[in-house]
Amino acid sequence: MKTYNDCIPCLVRQALGAARLVTEDESIHQAVLKKTLSRMSKMDMNLSPPMMARYIQQTIAEVTGNQDPYLDLKRKFNDLAMELYPDLKQRVMESSKPLETAIRLAIAGNIIDFGAVSNLNRKIVIETIGHAMGHDVRGRIKKLIASFSTARHILWLADNSGEIVFDRLVFEIIDRTKIVFVVRGGAVINDATLDDTVYTGISRLVKTMDTGVAIPGTVLDQCSQSFLTEFNRADLIVAKGQGNFETLSHDDSRIFFLFKAKCPVVAKSAGVEVGDLVVHNR
Repeated sequence: MKTYNDCIPCLVRQALGAARLVTEDESIHQAVLKKTLSRMSKMDMNLSPPMMARYIQQTIAEVTGNQDPYLDLKRKFNDLAMELYPDLKQRVMESSKPLETAIRLAIAGNIIDFGAVSNLNRKIVIETIGHAMGHDVRGRIKKLIASFSTARHILWLADNSGEIVFDRLVFEIIDRTKIVFVVRGGAVINDATLDDTVYTGISRLVKTMDTGVAIPGTVLDQCSQSFLTEFNRADLIVAKGQGNFETLSHDDSRIFFLFKAKCPVVAKSAGVEVGDLVVHNR
């Protein structure tokens, strides 16, 4: 998916928000913004928004010296998700459709996205869980449920820290020996890395690896060969989050995109409304 004009203000807000996490010094905020805007003025708009987000993270590191401005927030929302997990697990166990409920909650976890939701807090997460339990899922959730049974090699492309704890609800129902769980290859926004899989215990449940590159999406020509080997052998790919939707092909029938639509550009591309729970498949 290319970058649209409406993506630009969001990317600038993202840069300023990340700079403010590092320091209260407004002169540094301005330096980050100026360098970001300079880079964006030369940006190829045919590139996806996650590619530009990668450049923003590089700019913040260059200006501030901080390679991971979201580190404390990632830990905070990992902790919140683990605190909520017993209740979420109980909801799944008591449901007449446990796998569908687990998928709904896994999508709800996609709200933990500081690239798209700058004012995120506990209240918003709780409200999103409630919304997920009471509203329809747009897309092909029944086909996804059926695919979990027939797939031999499942590639699960994770998105954000905290959110990955919600993904665990699905893993505890399906055959998790078939899953390879993939995170980002380095710190970028609040996306999950291998450190988060260890901290949350995901690494003890399923095989984990990273893409080999710190981009908040999956840009195949940037990824490691080891990741590409797993990608090519998978017969079912679950791609969490808007970043994966923005970077991967929508014509690959193996891929099910699971996300909460948080911006008008992505919502329009997926044929849904902002706020919808989405399972998008060709």
